[in-house]
Amino acid sequence: MASSDRRSQRLPIFFWIAIALFAAVPVARWSVFETDHQLANLFGMGIAFLGCIVAYVGMGVRFARTVVRKFLFLGIPFVIAALGWSLFEFRGFTGETLPVFRLKARPNVRQATEAGVPREAITAREKADLPFESTQFLGSDRNGVIQNNEFSIAWNDHLPSIVWKIPIGAGWSSFAVSNGLAITLEQLDDQECLTAFELTTGKVVWRHKSQGKHTQAFGGVGPRSTPTIRGGHVYAQTALGIVFCVELQTGKLVWQQDLLKLAGVDQVTSEKSILWGRSGSPLVLDNQVVVPFGGRSGDPAIKSLISFDLNTGKELWSGGDQQIAYSSPVLLTLCGVRQIVSINEDSATGHNPTNGQTLWSTPWPSKSNADACSSQPVALDDRRLLLGKGYSQGSKLVELNYSGTQEEQGYDPASWKVNTLWTSNRALKTKFTSAIAFQGLLYGLSDGVLECIDPKDGSRVWKGKRYGHGQSIIINGHILVTSEDGRVILIPATDSGQGREIAEIQVLEGITWNVPIVAGPYLLVRNAEFVACLISDKEAGHDAGTLSQ
Repeated sequence: MASSDRRSQRLPIFFWIAIALFAAVPVARWSVFETDHQLANLFGMGIAFLGCIVAYVGMGVRFARTVVRKFLFLGIPFVIAALGWSLFEFRGFTGETLPVFRLKARPNVRQATEAGVPREAITAREKADLPFESTQFLGSDRNGVIQNNEFSIAWNDHLPSIVWKIPIGAGWSSFAVSNGLAITLEQLDDQECLTAFELTTGKVVWRHKSQGKHTQAFGGVGPRSTPTIRGGHVYAQTALGIVFCVELQTGKLVWQQDLLKLAGVDQVTSEKSILWGRSGSPLVLDNQVVVPFGGRSGDPAIKSLISFDLNTGKELWSGGDQQIAYSSPVLLTLCGVRQIVSINEDSATGHNPTNGQTLWSTPWPSKSNADACSSQPVALDDRRLLLGKGYSQGSKLVELNYSGTQEEQGYDPASWKVNTLWTSNRALKTKFTSAIAFQGLLYGLSDGVLECIDPKDGSRVWKGKRYGHGQSIIINGHILVTSEDGRVILIPATDSGQGREIAEIQVLEGITWNVPIVAGPYLLVRNAEFVACLISDKEAGHDAGTLSQ
């Protein structure tokens, strides 16, 4: 009898297996965390989920020995699921595939805004003269480096203060600013809207609406690209590939093109290849506007880029033969040759800006329906170009050489050569963001961790704190980071700074993947729920505690 009692008190084998699985979770995450944080989380969650199943089965075997107990035991998961469903709402996934939930008791601000509830202006500060501009993605120079004497980085003395903070529709667009207007894309109901706000008050001046909606469980809802302002007009692209031009002051439509229609595909077909929504911000140069084109994967007629006349929207040319990725085309001068550089699904390419002809190509593999590439190409000088990517891939530095004659004006593809200087799967794993070149060094969020890299060999100069899959720009020699959880952090951009923070402010709530932008003394930050305008100048003193809304 005593022996039987001792056997009944022993833990069943199921529990030992469950304990072993739970103990293995931190080990499993640690083993792949340096390679890729998303893989580490998926690996850890998978093992933990398996441990829960084994423990649940073990509890059933041990305790549910009658029909009534078995019935009650089988109902436990359903009760837990129903309780969670009634108390929490699913808000999406972080950049590391962690689910985000929020208590349902809290108001859904974005829906309230769409229903026409008045927007709350926390404070307002007017300025008579508004010459401040930031005319395209990553600033007016499209490289994330901004020099702006109006914007104070003396946050030790005066923290920025909130000018206004209001709800906004979903989307990952950033802002373009000109003539006192801050313009972005947002999703309102089933319409992708180009919206112009007054820079100093947040008041909506006009909206241009485009019917359609992109949504993806892991990527979220709404537009992805950033508008471009040029010569009194705004150029924009929706997540569904509608490219259009409107008047800056009124929002009146000038012209519009449908990329899916031009490529001969519908939304379902397009999103089988371009799963996360079209995110290319329009590149305006000379008399044209250029955007990634794409089409049906495997189609030999597929084109990487397409150009439209700036004033009429007439198609000028299409070039390249690769499926698109999620980067935006950029105008660079390499080896003395002015060209458009494009990051595609499988490569990086340079193009003749007059006809789209491919000048050179270097492999840069990704899958636009899986481990996609979102990072911008970064020019270190007139020969060296950095390519970056997340999903364990890291960065690659290439050097371009042109051996043609001056008479050929650099547009002979046979005279171009691309050499790889180094590759690293540990340096600058820029998943949703891009690296920034500044004073001979590279800075960026590498799998969510801020780091400084020596471009000579890809070695790490220093490693800072972890901010998640947010964004960064460099303003007046300082790194300005918006973390994935809505904080704004200012850090000196130096080789000896070691990522030391000057100040940190909690500005937004929720997942924040949008690029911040500076125009004059104003800083605009947004996510899929809120947009905030802050002012940072010599007069802007404010207690940090009041900035956490």
